[in-house]
Amino acid sequence: MRGLLRLIREHPDAVESDLSQYHGLDYRDRWQFGPDGRRLLTLRMIAVRVRYLPLDSACAVASGGSGWRTEHYLAAHLFQATTGKAHPALPKSSPIANPAREKALRAGRARARERQRAIDAGEIT
Repeated sequence: MRGLLRLIREHPDAVESDLSQYHGLDYRDRWQFGPDGRRLLTLRMIAVRVRYLPLDSACAVASGGSGWRTEHYLAAHLFQATTGKAHPALPKSSPIANPAREKALRAGRARARERQRAIDAGEIT
């Protein structure tokens, strides 16, 4: 719930936009009461709807997401596979392999193997 309250506090326009676009809800109903005296829109109702917003929603982008859905990444991956170059619009936080990250991972694994070899040989404890 704290994450939702932070999202509402930091990005109220994104929350209002997504509730309207994806669920047809009016964010102003958060302060309105129905004939039975209950709120028309509760924090729980907002939380449930925000939790399942698509990756290209305003809330996802405002929270640091790339705005790319799975099909965008797949198309970029096909572009990379056919041209040998990364797609020019590919977000930096792409799940598609990053050569620098892969190099760093290989180096780290090599260090771990060398350390384990030294431990097994009794060179270090």
